[in-house]
Amino acid sequence: MSLLIRLYYTEIVKSKNTFALWLTIIGAGVIPFVLFITYAYNSQMFIPESGINPWNEIFLRSFNGITLFTPLFIILIIGLLFNIEQRSNAWKHLFVLPASKGSIYTSKYVFVFSLVLAYYLLFALLTWGTGIILGLYKSNLGFLKYSPEWNKILRFLFKFFVGTLGIIAIHFWLSFRLKNLISNLGIGLAGIAFAILLNGSKGGLIILFPYSFPILMLNYKANPVHFFDNFHYVSLIYFIIISALSYYDFTKKFNG
Repeated sequence: MSLLIRLYYTEIVKSKNTFALWLTIIGAGVIPFVLFITYAYNSQMFIPESGINPWNEIFLRSFNGITLFTPLFIILIIGLLFNIEQRSNAWKHLFVLPASKGSIYTSKYVFVFSLVLAYYLLFALLTWGTGIILGLYKSNLGFLKYSPEWNKILRFLFKFFVGTLGIIAIHFWLSFRLKNLISNLGIGLAGIAFAILLNGSKGGLIILFPYSFPILMLNYKANPVHFFDNFHYVSLIYFIIISALSYYDFTKKFNG
């Protein structure tokens, strides 16, 4: 465990030389900032009816905003983290450390999850902060009269996170196998574009395509019977299988 902690700390130190940490902060703030501008300059459009909690609408709009942006963020953040080794051809130096390949793989995966989770939590807090500032600036929007329904917000974020696990697994594997960051990004953009096309079709393939799962969270309404929808389970299956294959590839075949 102490070895994993040291390797994890090493990942933090290395990330300071990249745009990864700033991308996490900026990425989380883009949609809340856009919402602030929209609400501030068109406040009459967003005055809620009596008895309606305005937090529900602003968080729904905010969640819809990240459905397309988040897959791109994930692809970029993973690519940037691995680009540290790819750019300087540092894999061989990393592999001579007194640490197993499995430990190196795990520490990198945990660090990726840390940044993604930080992105989600920061996004929720910034959306909340946006509502507070709007409530002070435009009291008729009603944000100071109500409180966000945090249990629903956190459930959505958890489900959204599960829906992106397949994309995380795919690009984690691609990022150590593809030395060119542009190639990794190109595959991701193609996947997102195809997911948008599938979303406009009537076929059932969308539930099998991992890049489409975030899009399926648009205007999301919780399943009254089951906590997860079918695509969440598919995402979990993709994550487990792809992670197992990439772990085997990294530990047994990958030499930098």
